[in-house]
Amino acid sequence: MKVIKVGKMSLSILMAASLIAGCGDDKSGDQAGAADENNQAVSFLWNGKFSSKIPELKGYGDVEAYKEIQKRTGITINFQENDTSNLSQFNIMLASGTYPDIIYVPSNYPGGVAKLIEDGVAIPLNDLIDKYAPNYKKLLDENPEIKKQVMLDDGTIAKFPQVNLDLRRNAWAGTMIRQDWLDQVGLPMPKTIDEWYTALKAFKENDMNGNGDKNDEIPLGDQNRMGSITSFSTAYGLLVTFQMNPQTGKITYGPYESAFKDYLEMMNKWYKEGLIDSEFAATDKKGFEAKFSNNIVGAYGGTISGINTYKNQMQAAIPDFKLVGVSPPVGPAGQSFSAAEQLAQYVPLEGAVVSSQAKDPEKVMKLLDFMISEEGSDLQNWGLEGESYVIENGKKKFTDAIWNDPNYEARVAVSRYAYPTSGMVKVMSYDAWASFELEHPEAREANERWFNADRTLLLPPLLFSGSESQEISRIMSEVDTYMKEMLLKFVMGNEPLENFDTYRDTLQKMNIEKAIEIYQVAYDRYQQR
Repeated sequence: MKVIKVGKMSLSILMAASLIAGCGDDKSGDQAGAADENNQAVSFLWNGKFSSKIPELKGYGDVEAYKEIQKRTGITINFQENDTSNLSQFNIMLASGTYPDIIYVPSNYPGGVAKLIEDGVAIPLNDLIDKYAPNYKKLLDENPEIKKQVMLDDGTIAKFPQVNLDLRRNAWAGTMIRQDWLDQVGLPMPKTIDEWYTALKAFKENDMNGNGDKNDEIPLGDQNRMGSITSFSTAYGLLVTFQMNPQTGKITYGPYESAFKDYLEMMNKWYKEGLIDSEFAATDKKGFEAKFSNNIVGAYGGTISGINTYKNQMQAAIPDFKLVGVSPPVGPAGQSFSAAEQLAQYVPLEGAVVSSQAKDPEKVMKLLDFMISEEGSDLQNWGLEGESYVIENGKKKFTDAIWNDPNYEARVAVSRYAYPTSGMVKVMSYDAWASFELEHPEAREANERWFNADRTLLLPPLLFSGSESQEISRIMSEVDTYMKEMLLKFVMGNEPLENFDTYRDTLQKMNIEKAIEIYQVAYDRYQQR
């Protein structure tokens, strides 16, 4: 879990006034009709900017799912947007003292939902759920682990989240390798850290792309400045963040463990031998895509969409092209450990809260309960039956009108109706998501391998009090910067590994042990819910 430090606000009163005005007036596209005295609109501050490649879609109110939700509930929704690239706009809204009916709380808000309850911005929902949210109550009663992740440490339930009943949907990231390159050199898919070394060495020493240049191949590339590199830490039983220690059953910080030195030694060896892109620390996503498209990268860590994208892009020129997902490597720790924290989260930290200024809490609850119901979730995942999807042999499938839209690719065309790959307040559908994200067999196989990895290291979504959140933020802003700087230096050889103990001593002086202690206390509270 990432904790982001918030700086002081320095935006003008004019901006605050415009946001306050927006809380009551913004219709965000074609709504179900202007609110009248008998049907006052529910204002919904959404976490994020609406964007669409379809020009006629100006906001969520233009999407058929949300038109239909308003029609079936008889409740008009006025969607507003909160740009979460920074928290300034959200903090302005809070500072104004004027709140919309529903606030979708971003995951990076310090203190999260608990802080909003404490500050009187949001209200507890336990009693209201019992009275007005039968669908949500049933969902929580039937899924104790989801209820545990939704509630606060004191038992308060205060949000309606995106729910992932099927965690296969969360297995969307991992390490990938060129199967066609493995086939060329006669090697199997690597399962251990040693087999990875053998494969990367073979990629380096052979002219894999057949262009006559044995020096242009990059065995292991990186598209997000260390993501590929850090994915191999799990072979040593470590995450490059807070984690569970498999031996002690207690929380620790991976880069503070003594075994982190062994991981760094291996990465330094790979780097010195040219197995890791020499520019990995500076290459962004766009730069990586250019390298991969030039057929010089053999493996990398990323998301499942890359399997689909690159196959569609490169198979015409390279008929044997095959990019596959690989299970996390087994190393000295003895297990194929996952680093995908989302595989421990049935619900994310974010979610929709009911504000203390909601004009009609009963109406708001009925709207949110419909959205998270099976009917409301189907609308948001699939759209309208007969238009965007049909049911065949008891299973939903998107229509030919979506797959063969003359103007837009399918994942754009479907946005007229629904959002199968992203969430709001709903139960996510694995099948709807898989229709787009698991386009090719290789993607389906990657999803299965990543899902089946060992989750022992992963932490559930933890909640911190306001003072805990501030202290973690203070400690980790310094620790994170230093750790990443030293990781780069150790891997690239700019800092000798003999200085690893000095690095650990510095983390200790930066109070990393206090941060670990705070995480442990929060985890213990979670276990007691």
